[in-house]
Amino acid sequence: MNRCIRSMLWVIAGCLGSLAGGAASAQGRLDAELLKLYGGRYAVDCADVRSPIVRVEAAQAMVEQGGRRLTAQSLQAAHSYFGQSAPPGFLVALLGQVQGRHEMVFLVQADGRGQYIGIDGDKTVMAQLGALGKVQFRSCDAAINQRAVAQMRQEQQARTAAAAPVASGSAKHPSELIRDARFKAVYRRALGPLVSQAWLAQMNGPAVDLKQEQVAGTAYQLVAFCKAHDCGDNNAVLLYDAPQGRVYGFVHMKGGNTVLGSPPGPVMAELNRLWRREWRQGK
Repeated sequence: MNRCIRSMLWVIAGCLGSLAGGAASAQGRLDAELLKLYGGRYAVDCADVRSPIVRVEAAQAMVEQGGRRLTAQSLQAAHSYFGQSAPPGFLVALLGQVQGRHEMVFLVQADGRGQYIGIDGDKTVMAQLGALGKVQFRSCDAAINQRAVAQMRQEQQARTAAAAPVASGSAKHPSELIRDARFKAVYRRALGPLVSQAWLAQMNGPAVDLKQEQVAGTAYQLVAFCKAHDCGDNNAVLLYDAPQGRVYGFVHMKGGNTVLGSPPGPVMAELNRLWRREWRQGK
């Protein structure tokens, strides 16, 4: 049994040609813009020439320590790797294959120091990496780190602005209305046990701008929103009477309907009509 086979995934530099097969597959390759943003040298300690490193190239990414190298080929960028629940600072996941059958993921992230990579993969890859599967490989490119820090600051400012309170009566969209302290208190009382449903309590899914509706001689704000990625089965309409501090609602969730706020007869009829208009195209 030759040395390349005995070393399994970790590849001795002299064996790279026989094991990796020369050129990487054309099926996965980072374009020039992605390579500019996320490529290059990353290290546990950029100042130490003996430090374990990660090298990100167009078609492959390598973990190197001493004379050993673990290579993932056919790189693909996945910006939505975590879906709607990406951790703070996540930039992109670079997906590759070791020997064409072992999954390896380079998670590119940013923090107040700059850009770094953490590694994930299947059990075989993580077993071969050992302690290196738990460390951060920091970018050794000063320009990349400066850009990452600036981006983190911008995102933090955006999150702060998005969470800032909204003056009563100034909201134009459900995402703003839920930050109106007066509305939020009335609405959460109306929700009752449904407050445990995040999409309802936070109103953070797809929505349309607030509208004015006249119902039984009273001016209401119409609020229509739904659950992200599941609007057909989880949606709601509300009627908010700001001067009186009242909110009525019709919630459709998991095949059932719930009424909020004990609306009087004419308001209940209007809620049904508005719900059909907003979520069933008037049917």
